[in-house]
Amino acid sequence: MTEDGGPQRLSFEPKLFANVAQKKAIPIAELYKQLKKLSKELNGLEQETVDTQSLDSVTRQLLAPSLLRHKESGVVAYVACCIADILRLYAPEAPYSDDEIKAVFNVFIDQLQMLGDSNSQFFPLRDYLLTSLATVRTPALVAMLPDSEEIISRFFTALFGVVSPSQPHNIQMQILDILQQLLEEPKTVPQDVIDVILLQFTKRRQQDNPATHQLASDLANATADILQKYIYQYFNDVIVSAAQQRVGQRQQEADGQQQRARGGAAAGNDSLDDLKSAHYLILELNKSAPGTLLNVVPQLEEELGVDDVDIRILATGVLGEMFAEKGFTLAKRYESTWKTWKGRRADTSAVVRIQWIEHAVSLYQHQPQLSRELNDYIVEKLCDVDDKVRQVACHSLGLLEMSAPVQAAIGENVVRALGDRCKDRKPAVRSEAIIALATIYSQVFEELEQGAAAAQAKWGSIPSTIFMLRYINDPDIDSKVESILTGAILNFAKIKDDRSRCQRLLVVFDSLTAKARSGFFSYMRRQQDIIRLTDMFLALCEKQGGSPSADNAGGAIDQQLRMLAVKIAACFPDKAKVESSLSQLANLHDAEVYKGLRETMDAKNDIKAVRKCQKSSLKKLSGLAPSLLDTTAPLWKCVGLTTINRALVPFLIEHVSGGGRFVAAAEVLISYITSVFPEMLRSSSAELFDVAALQVADMTATEERLVLMVRFAKAIPKSVPRSTELENQLAAFVRTGSLKQAKYAAYLITQMDGAQSLCAALTGDVVDNLDNRHLERRAPSFAALARFAQYAPSAFSTYSDRVSQFLVQSVLLAAPVDDSADETEDWVSREALGEVGMTKVYATKILTSWLLGLERQALTRDGVQLVLGTLRQLVRNGGAMQEGGSVHERQHLLLTAAGCMLKLAAAGPHFEKALNTVDVLSLGLVVQNPCYEVRSGFLLNKLLPALVAQRIHVRYIPAVFLVAYEPEPAVRENVRHAVEQRLALMRPTPGSPSAVEDCICRLLYVLANHPDWDDAQPLPTLELFAPYIEFYISCVCLAQNVSLLFCYAGEIKAYRSKGDAVVTHRLYILSELAQYLLREKSLAANWPVNVYPGRLTLPADIFEPLPEADKAAMPRTPFLDPEFVTRRAKMPAAGKRSRVRPAGVAKIGKRRQKPAAASKRKGKAPVLSDDDEDMEVPDDDDEVAEDVEMSSVAETSDED
Repeated sequence: MTEDGGPQRLSFEPKLFANVAQKKAIPIAELYKQLKKLSKELNGLEQETVDTQSLDSVTRQLLAPSLLRHKESGVVAYVACCIADILRLYAPEAPYSDDEIKAVFNVFIDQLQMLGDSNSQFFPLRDYLLTSLATVRTPALVAMLPDSEEIISRFFTALFGVVSPSQPHNIQMQILDILQQLLEEPKTVPQDVIDVILLQFTKRRQQDNPATHQLASDLANATADILQKYIYQYFNDVIVSAAQQRVGQRQQEADGQQQRARGGAAAGNDSLDDLKSAHYLILELNKSAPGTLLNVVPQLEEELGVDDVDIRILATGVLGEMFAEKGFTLAKRYESTWKTWKGRRADTSAVVRIQWIEHAVSLYQHQPQLSRELNDYIVEKLCDVDDKVRQVACHSLGLLEMSAPVQAAIGENVVRALGDRCKDRKPAVRSEAIIALATIYSQVFEELEQGAAAAQAKWGSIPSTIFMLRYINDPDIDSKVESILTGAILNFAKIKDDRSRCQRLLVVFDSLTAKARSGFFSYMRRQQDIIRLTDMFLALCEKQGGSPSADNAGGAIDQQLRMLAVKIAACFPDKAKVESSLSQLANLHDAEVYKGLRETMDAKNDIKAVRKCQKSSLKKLSGLAPSLLDTTAPLWKCVGLTTINRALVPFLIEHVSGGGRFVAAAEVLISYITSVFPEMLRSSSAELFDVAALQVADMTATEERLVLMVRFAKAIPKSVPRSTELENQLAAFVRTGSLKQAKYAAYLITQMDGAQSLCAALTGDVVDNLDNRHLERRAPSFAALARFAQYAPSAFSTYSDRVSQFLVQSVLLAAPVDDSADETEDWVSREALGEVGMTKVYATKILTSWLLGLERQALTRDGVQLVLGTLRQLVRNGGAMQEGGSVHERQHLLLTAAGCMLKLAAAGPHFEKALNTVDVLSLGLVVQNPCYEVRSGFLLNKLLPALVAQRIHVRYIPAVFLVAYEPEPAVRENVRHAVEQRLALMRPTPGSPSAVEDCICRLLYVLANHPDWDDAQPLPTLELFAPYIEFYISCVCLAQNVSLLFCYAGEIKAYRSKGDAVVTHRLYILSELAQYLLREKSLAANWPVNVYPGRLTLPADIFEPLPEADKAAMPRTPFLDPEFVTRRAKMPAAGKRSRVRPAGVAKIGKRRQKPAAASKRKGKAPVLSDDDEDMEVPDDDDEVAEDVEMSSVAETSDED
């Protein structure tokens, strides 16, 4: 209003034109003044109080074409601002016709298009225009125009075109306001507008101008209810059109229209690209403006069921990402879509299933609450029939970041299923599963280290799962596991101090099951084997390089190098490449590379030194022969002693001494190190032999520390440090300690330099009290005396005759004590035998130790016969020297005597010759003893380890096949594994028959002498003995050697048994039986049985050639009962393999199965068995643990 309260009038009457016709404007300078003054006054007028009649003249003048199309942009800017004010003052009506409004808005748009130039002198005018349009809602006028689509489209194109990240926020808000008005006011939204909005969500626009993407997102969210139907229609048109094109293309191809099909292929590719673009936009809208997709989600649900695989793939992926983005909210709103999407896990297309599993697993990361529903489905895909689906499932799980919610969401069944994939038949799946498990374990390790119960239950079994893979015995898996062990599992590279490394190793090792620990140590032994081979290889390389002509006469070194290269390469996946690379490495003759590799596997180096040697030598190798780097680097990594290392030993000893959570695990690891890498303990021997550790009140702890000392002393003879305190403490153990303390201490004293006088004194003390029947600790004294007898023979020799006679006459032949009333158990531990039984067991050991400790020239015939006669009587009489006595005592005496005979057989050829054929047969029958602990203890702890380590003659091999009727399957599988993996590789010379092939004749000889053979019942006897030969065939026979075995079996009829015609006749029957079973096996396996070209001879110790006259008199009729063949032919295949005893045949002893109490134990302190202590090469038994336990072996007792 004016000051007197009247309406406001425009007082300024501008003169904008040079003539009345308004075709020519006044000069520029004057025009600017006029327009500026006019704009200022219009800006000051209020809509509520203005007298619009005063505006009529100006309103018409401003529409003059000479102003709206003026060549000066500033003039047009002023004119636009003035018109904007006039529209504000006339609102809500406009003083213009539709055509005039259209012209005005085109001018507005032209001006707004120049908002991007903020440096222009007229930018404030354009900013004012923008503000006016947004504030007054002037764009609403456009909605009333009959053909507003063009103007609205221009608005959107122009305003999105001027937005930039550097623009002031208020300008962007005003643009948003205007665009929102343009969507809200019209009844319909032009398709061009939808296209412009959606264009801002493309990846390129987001990258080029994030501000336009944000503007489009804000606009879409603000007008979601308006845009929903248009966006749905847009995607529907694109998807339907593309789908129709693809249907047409396939129809063309089906009709065989080649030319059109080629043209349609491009159209099909274009249509697929359109589909991908449309689905990408859906994803972006879901992230930024999900409200606009109200009708699109059901459309995607429909796509999940179409026939076109590509469309199902796109829909599955898009919905998967949408659920990951919005999670529970989206799944709850669209329950039908969520259910249908979950159903795509069973799609007929593997590619769709792959897409599904990728997104399903990602929900663990993004929507843990929602993903709990998917655990069972993910397990299902981990077991999918298509290996690519399984591979992607494993890979996706390995990509997860294991936050607390993710850990909680993943089910234990998923972890177990992922572990099962580590044994998948496809290498790619196995590799991904192993990597995934290890990666997960590395991320959850902190919770496991803290001992969290929930974490232990879910993730604690991962290392066991990985190390159990050793049982598969596949070089590809072994290399992967070794890489994972040093990487994600132990992760030593990222741990800087050795104490923390030791802690991590203990956490991992402590979590392992008994079988997994065997697997872990098997990997360590595998490393040890490769180190041994590599050391030999390097020695030859250095020898060849030092004197290439003199020492390599005839190419001997080259041949040895090739053989070693083959053996080393067999441990790695790509054998051919590794073998070739090793041959090239041998020809480098570079001392620096060889030295670096040797130091990498030197047990004296710490982890830092090992890594430094690896890097420096590989760097040198890359300079000399870059092509060798990729193939030989795994060897450097494999032999590098970083898992078990010298730097960890002091901290392991600290754990052993200090007690706590990991004391048992530390003891086992220290025990392993002392057996395999004793050099690692040299620098820590002072800590190991700390007297204070032997003076603790806990007897078990003392015994465990003594065990570690003994293992170290056995690994490095005469290495026990001598000190007065240690001597006194060990002597006290011998005199007053427990049984284990006494025997361990006695051995340690024998390994001290200069302790002969102490050994003599202690031996004398024990001998002087031998006949003291009231002595309460005879068993500990006898145990100590056994050690002195073997390892301090000079101290024992003074008393040897007296002691041996006393042990046989007064101990072993003493009147038995009948304690059968107490024998309620089938088996008791040695400690539970009582003093009399324990004394007899150790008396047997003393006698054997006496012979083992003597030099060959010091042996006497009487002494050897006394000991061997005693052992024979015990073995042949089931552990009894005379009638009566305790069953438990006889069991232990039998097991001990059988073990002692094997020790003598392993001690040297002079003892081996002293053992006759009957001794071998008697030992074989121990394998069939009715007591499980006796037969399994002898077979698994004594016989098999000695055979595998090649410490005893091959004539003992047939005994292992007498387990054919063993009721405990694990024992049979142990034998099978040892035969296939170790014994079958033992050959006297390259190309000759292996030890197990050669022993078929010995096996038949053992069977011919078996006490269960009944000549009076030929047919039942054949049925009884056939499973022995079948078991042998199942372990040994292959397509490559069936002809050899067939020839061996037939060759028996050209020989006879030495001195026994009855056994010879049985051998001929068994010969034909073996040939019949071999032929049966070859027919079932479709193997040819050819004539063996080589010349075969049978063992001369049990066979002699048949004289020519006897050969001529050989009956023409078969020795094998025809009725057996007839019955056999009628039996089903399953019946032929059955180990059920034939009716009417006596049982081979009453075999008691493994008791439930003998179930697997985990992580107990490494208590040495007596037999382990007495072995000349203590680590051989550890090597055989791999063979004895790598095929789900039955757990054996610690009692020995």
